Amino acid sequence: MRVFLLLLLLIIFWNAGLSAHLNPYTNTSNYETIYVRPGDTVWNIAAKYTDDSEDIRDLIIAITRLNNLNSNAQVYPGQTLKVPQKLKKSVALK
Repeated sequence: MRVFLLLLLLIIFWNAGLSAHLNPYTNTSNYETIYVRPGDTVWNIAAKYTDDSEDIRDLIIAITRLNNLNSNAQVYPGQTLKVPQKLKKSVALK
């Protein structure tokens, strides 16, 4: 039983580290500062900065961490938030 729990914990920590490493928003120093409006949530703010080909959860995690939000990620009107901008892939000139 202990071996199983230890193995489970190792898998959880490994996956958490891997997902943070693969998140395109966590390794950037570029961000936009926005003001929270009435009715805004972290989810709908993130939705404005992502498209259907991206995982919105990556940006939600990055916004929550960058702004030191609690696990509920509750925001309030008038609050300023930093929204990380994903680094664009450079296009080689011909």
